Amino acid sequence: MVEGSISLAHSMRTKAIAVHGENLGVRHYEWVEGKGKLLANSFLRLARGTAQPVDAVEIIELDEEAIRNSLIDKSVRAGWKKMLSCAPYGFDPKRSFILIGKLRQLVSGPMTGQRVLWFGCGLGQLSEAEFVAHYTGHHGPLVAENAHPLGIRRYRQVVSEQESLCESLRELGLGQAIPPPVFAELVMGKPPFNLACFQSRRVAKREIKADEKRHIDFPRSMLLLV
Repeated sequence: MVEGSISLAHSMRTKAIAVHGENLGVRHYEWVEGKGKLLANSFLRLARGTAQPVDAVEIIELDEEAIRNSLIDKSVRAGWKKMLSCAPYGFDPKRSFILIGKLRQLVSGPMTGQRVLWFGCGLGQLSEAEFVAHYTGHHGPLVAENAHPLGIRRYRQVVSEQESLCESLRELGLGQAIPPPVFAELVMGKPPFNLACFQSRRVAKREIKADEKRHIDFPRSMLLLV
């Protein structure tokens, strides 16, 4: 989407959420994008070798029971269609994807700082289940246990694990593209400046980079500063 289309899609989606969201099980809605950080995102993408990031991300907290009930009620399904009808305003469903799963909060803390959004895919020799198991069971805890020296204030993950629910939403017009297996969000602050933390940070970065090489396919993953 171009900048004007992003703004219009954001406006239309926000209005639709305000009107229809409560009946559809939407508890919280947030739109985030890399506007104003295009150069930083370009450098980051080149440095990490990641794919072109998405234009914007919608983070939606849903009531699972309410959303499932809404999808079997014809009148409420009509509300979903109205809420998702942003295609004429620059939202391209064919290039968009939806990822639904249980929130994993690895580091709890303030939202103030540099937010980094990550959509990760595994190496070709790994099955999706193997990649997800390593990412959630080893990589996430490795990053979380080094949060202090790295300056990480907040860290959470979501794994795509509600495919049937996603498929029902695709039928109503939400993102048609295949989603990556995992989503993560980190909030970064300034790391502590002392010798002990400097040494710990250097060791942690080395271990994290080595672990990334074992399971992450960077050219198929996306990284976005917002």
